[in-house]
Amino acid sequence: MKVLTTGANVPDISMAVALLDSVPPIAGRVGRPRFRFPVLLADKGYDSKKFRAECRRRGTQPIIPQRRPGRVRKHP
Repeated sequence: MKVLTTGANVPDISMAVALLDSVPPIAGRVGRPRFRFPVLLADKGYDSKKFRAECRRRGTQPIIPQRRPGRVRKHP
């Protein structure tokens, strides 16, 4: 597990790629350690085309629900 901290007014997505790159090798099997995990589960806050592309470029499949465009709150 890896943790990066930022200021309260900094969006989490701004550090998401740095977090992907800072994850240590995955241990467990004999042989050369894997440096990338095959799947990334994230919430809607990480839904961006750029971040999805960066995940795929690193060999990780992003599983991120998409935001609803133009969602409007209805007040009673």
